Amino acid sequence: MGLTTQYLRYVPGSVFGLVGSSRCVRFVTRFSQTAKYVAVPACQHVLIWDTRRAIKVLTLDAGVCASVTVVEPRPPSSGSLDNTHIAVGYSDGSVAVFDLRVSERGMVRLKGHKGKITRLRFLLNHNVIVSSCRDSFIKFWDVDVNHCFRTLTGHRAEVWDFVLLKNDTRLVSGSSDAELRVWSLRFTDTDNKVKKDRDEEKIDEPPNKMFHIDTEGTHAASGVDQDDQIDDDDASILEIVKLGSVLRSRGDRVCGLLTDGRVVACHGKTPVVDLFIILTEEEVEAKVSKRLKKARKRARESGSAVIGSETTQLTDEIKKLPTLRAANKLLGLDILSERLGTIKMVTLHIDNTLAVYESYLDAKEDKGQTLDKNKGTSNIIQHKQLSLLDRPGHRTEVRAVAFNSLSDQLVTASADSLKVWHRGDTQAITTVLCDYAVSLIVVPGDRHALIGTRSGRLQLFDLGSSAQLEDIMAHEPNEMDTDTGVWSVALTHDGRGFVTGGSDKMVKFWKFELVRDDGEGQGKRLSFVADQVTCVRCSSNGRFLAVATLDLKETLYFSDTLKLCHELYGKALPATCMDFSTDGTMIVTGSKDTSLRIYGTDFGDQRRLLKNAHQGGVTDLRFIPKTHMFFSCGQDGSVKQWDADNFQRIVTLEGHTGIVRCLAVCPKGAWVATGGQDRSIRLWERTQEPLVLEEEREEERQKEEEKGGGTTATQRPVVPGEEGAQAVRPSMTSHHTEQAADMILEALMIYREQIEAGSLAVPHQLMTYVELEEAVILLPLDRILELLVVIKGLLEHDWDVELASRILVLAVRINLPQLLASAKAAPIIHALAYLLPKKTLQLQDMVGFNLAGLRHMKDRIEQRSETQLFAEASQKVKEARRKRKKKERAVKRVLMTI
Repeated sequence: MGLTTQYLRYVPGSVFGLVGSSRCVRFVTRFSQTAKYVAVPACQHVLIWDTRRAIKVLTLDAGVCASVTVVEPRPPSSGSLDNTHIAVGYSDGSVAVFDLRVSERGMVRLKGHKGKITRLRFLLNHNVIVSSCRDSFIKFWDVDVNHCFRTLTGHRAEVWDFVLLKNDTRLVSGSSDAELRVWSLRFTDTDNKVKKDRDEEKIDEPPNKMFHIDTEGTHAASGVDQDDQIDDDDASILEIVKLGSVLRSRGDRVCGLLTDGRVVACHGKTPVVDLFIILTEEEVEAKVSKRLKKARKRARESGSAVIGSETTQLTDEIKKLPTLRAANKLLGLDILSERLGTIKMVTLHIDNTLAVYESYLDAKEDKGQTLDKNKGTSNIIQHKQLSLLDRPGHRTEVRAVAFNSLSDQLVTASADSLKVWHRGDTQAITTVLCDYAVSLIVVPGDRHALIGTRSGRLQLFDLGSSAQLEDIMAHEPNEMDTDTGVWSVALTHDGRGFVTGGSDKMVKFWKFELVRDDGEGQGKRLSFVADQVTCVRCSSNGRFLAVATLDLKETLYFSDTLKLCHELYGKALPATCMDFSTDGTMIVTGSKDTSLRIYGTDFGDQRRLLKNAHQGGVTDLRFIPKTHMFFSCGQDGSVKQWDADNFQRIVTLEGHTGIVRCLAVCPKGAWVATGGQDRSIRLWERTQEPLVLEEEREEERQKEEEKGGGTTATQRPVVPGEEGAQAVRPSMTSHHTEQAADMILEALMIYREQIEAGSLAVPHQLMTYVELEEAVILLPLDRILELLVVIKGLLEHDWDVELASRILVLAVRINLPQLLASAKAAPIIHALAYLLPKKTLQLQDMVGFNLAGLRHMKDRIEQRSETQLFAEASQKVKEARRKRKKKERAVKRVLMTI
């Protein structure tokens, strides 16, 4: 058997350059400070930003390989202002709960919607979750029984968002039109007050309704306008009545609908934000009284006896405030009302910026402004921007990235700016405005950066002073061309110059000089290229120059004479990137035809064609210095490592959402940096963990099976035997689960050996895996019986009582129907029913005794500390008195002497 090749594994490192990436942003109260901290999704993470200091204070990561779509903080508990938990929803259906440090796992998955979930909210006074979906339904879920008991079907199109108001008695929903529909929610009850109300309203209903399984949403009644009907259902205790609609200023679909209970904010795809204020009961009564007074006055003037309705109308409850225009199109927003009528609003923009605005509740709707009543009519108050967080990221996607020679700094470029990042703390050190950059190099010495722009210019920047030193037209674009620019910039092998290739079908050689001469510092020119240049590279040994063009070929020239060496053909689409190995014996090219090609530079022969390397095309590739391994990235959002000697893919690194535009490998190969369409900059770190290809392929195969398996047999209903359950366990068989099950079986075998050993038996841990539930699910019934026998032995010997009790309860709950039907299980179940309460009570007594002892020790320490504190204070007082008396005696002696 031959030797197995081992590699060192690259793992995800820091992710930075993002302010926010999803249509969601929420205020978070920490340390009793409101309107200061915000939670924002950033690809797979949730970032907590301090908007006043413009810094990131926390990064929440649940280890889920999916993008964050929804962030919802839990309302503060009574007596506290802080948000204790944050619920996070992911694009793959996963849900995680954070207490700003620790993640938890979902315990149940609710099924019933037929599309993407757009919003989840909790009711305050009932254990109910309300969900909206693109299937046009809003569902009410009873968390106690994990079933949908009510469905709101009054929308013609997708429901994009909703809010709950007035102690959960009002629901405002937004769809794909200009209307915000307002619904009344009323939970009927069995007390005398509700019975009296029913008698008064003559509603013929049974008084003892409970939550029932919902049957709505499966089909709609034909010929009935759902918007005009009262959403009433005899199968639940929730009454829903449509009160009316409120018009927005725009007719596009609702992208976000937020409230803090006092103010409702709504935005679409434009920067305009509509604001509505929810009036209090006193304000509503005053408004109704004012409306009736005006109606009586009009009736007297017209001689009519008709007076307006005395009942509260929707216009009496909701008042429109002036619209606010943000700096750019919005991804998400959140709003917070403060004292003295101030409104704070945080907005996440589509250009990767975050801003905080301030407005006022008494602003006038017509002019978008109000008068300061305390200072007279001359002082006008308007919407104003309090802070803008834009430095931590690029406004557009990252187009180029490069390391400096020490690998401690990273330079990135986009369509509007060039940034220098510190690799350790991932903070932006320098930001310089520039043209649309498409290529980038760090000049030897690490003090300057050179970019090639889409307009055909070369721009040189001093990174220390953040100043632009040079701006030269290098490749003048053709007026007839639509896709122009300096597509590639490459350093020469000695670092004294560089080579550029652009859309003018020319390759130019440049030298670094202190003073630019009349020829703009350019040397020899290669002017016989047949088509636009897409990429140029120089070999490290200074022997070759490679030029890729749009006519589907790459040409190798000798660097010293510029004579033709080899021409490389065979592509269906032009090459977009290429790179030489450090020793110059190999060149790898990547093209838009999704393939990678490995060539030898000695004869120009194609050594291997790697098909379907990246779906959609290869965007960039780089060799690891002093090796024949290289990294590539593409439009499929993945980064892959390859071995050019044995033509094998080593590992696939996933994390980007969207196209990966560029990558860079540090000089020692310890770090790989990538940037892409999602505006994030990601570092991949080389570890000392060995990677074996066979094991890696097996893990990838198992992950593919998990993804394609959907709802597996392990996703059993919460209620055993129930068919078509709406609530299932959020679990599926994974390779970690299988390993955990194998560990349990191995532990059972070891236990049997220990029993046979007699007095030589020692305790053995069954398992400590997180996948305990899934592992127990996988065990067959005979192994479950054997496991119960083992647990009985553990309890009798007082070994790991807590762990044994946990496994016992879990195994019995999962396999209860099978255990009840098994005659062999009855004796062991009866024995465990006697042992478990006894042992757990002993454990509880021991923990309680130890806890009481610790509390007693704590009290004694505190008492001793207080006694010592008072003794020290008494000693200080005595010392002060002694000094004062000594000073008085000295003064008396002086006076007597005089």
